Amino acid sequence: MSIESIIGIVAGIFGIVTGCAWLHGVMKQHAKQKTAYSLLKQIADKNSTDVQRRKILNKLNKNKFVNGRIKESYINNFVLGGKGIEKLLLEICIENGIEPTEDLCKELIDTKGQSLRKQYQEVVSTPIEKQEVMETPSVKEEVVREEKKIPNTKVEEFMPESSSNLKVYFSQHLTAYSCWANIKQALEENGVAYGLLPNTKDVWARDYMPAYSNGHYVSYVYNPDYLQNEKDKKYITDNIAEVFDLSNEDVTSTKLVIDGGNVIVCDDKVIMTDKIFDENSSLSKEEVIAEIERAFSAKLVIIPWDKEEEYGHADGMVRYVSDNHVLINQYKDIDPEFRQKLIDALSPYFSEISELEYGKASSNQSWAHINYLQVDNYIFVPQLGIMTDKLALEQISKVFPTSKVVPVEVRGIVKKGGALNCVSWNHY
Repeated sequence: MSIESIIGIVAGIFGIVTGCAWLHGVMKQHAKQKTAYSLLKQIADKNSTDVQRRKILNKLNKNKFVNGRIKESYINNFVLGGKGIEKLLLEICIENGIEPTEDLCKELIDTKGQSLRKQYQEVVSTPIEKQEVMETPSVKEEVVREEKKIPNTKVEEFMPESSSNLKVYFSQHLTAYSCWANIKQALEENGVAYGLLPNTKDVWARDYMPAYSNGHYVSYVYNPDYLQNEKDKKYITDNIAEVFDLSNEDVTSTKLVIDGGNVIVCDDKVIMTDKIFDENSSLSKEEVIAEIERAFSAKLVIIPWDKEEEYGHADGMVRYVSDNHVLINQYKDIDPEFRQKLIDALSPYFSEISELEYGKASSNQSWAHINYLQVDNYIFVPQLGIMTDKLALEQISKVFPTSKVVPVEVRGIVKKGGALNCVSWNHY
């Protein structure tokens, strides 16, 4: 073999090795990009659950372009709400203060994201309101302090001189949250009487306390499917007689399993999601409907369960305004298809349907504004230190022009999955 042949063979081998190394690098880089892009696609996949999405968000947060900038509170409270992949990335950037650079967009949505980056700049530069910078309360402040034994013996009541006979009650456990001070202050400044309930197992008083409908209370079985494992059963408040004395009240009892958060009483109608049938599967739908209408003395209006909210409650979806008028949540922003299903279910019974709408300012926590507390002519609206706070106040004020709309910062309870209606109980 000649020297020229040997040199040729060596050069060929060197070229192959170099080419393979280059190809390996390209494939490795492409795999990295595909991993970040595929993670975001999995989060936006409608077949995933929000629990799965939060786990994937944690993985995405470790991507070198994201670099841990997604806040833990955002991940823990994440709800997709029908967003597509670009709107999802836009929300992640807005809510976590991450600028969507061209490189970031290429990594996560496989485009330069020109439209997305323009929307981001429009949102962050729009002076919707100077939001107060509120530090996230520590975990120690935001959980029920087990080391501090909360008195659990009797109902505590606070009756301002100027208040009416209407009262609103809360679990004593709510006083362990830092946002309780904000709730208390808002009630007292507006002369609203309130009380604290003893012998409760958690803060979600709306779910287990009797509902009020057409001049009487409705007592039901509180045994939700999401509290059935051994660890969670201790949070079921199932002996209302130990919590509040209703012996002098007109009470109708039913053996149906109901969550109070799935009850929206509208004078001669009552709205519930179709999860009510799942919770009472031993009965036919006709039997469930008949029993609800007997107990509540009202026509039952069934709406579809928003599966992005695992509890199947109606009070984060729709609220009663007056006569034939209801208010629905921001589905126009997050899930137009589900919005239409909800409107189709409500429109045969209500001639006016108002909607909350936040547009580009919408975030995964904006749902909470509709979960307001209404006491007489006062409406206490959850505030979260986010861009939709002011928009919600303005829109709810227009829907209730004769009511006083009061902002209340309650991020601590929203982080746990509920807001002001969830933690309260109205006594008439």
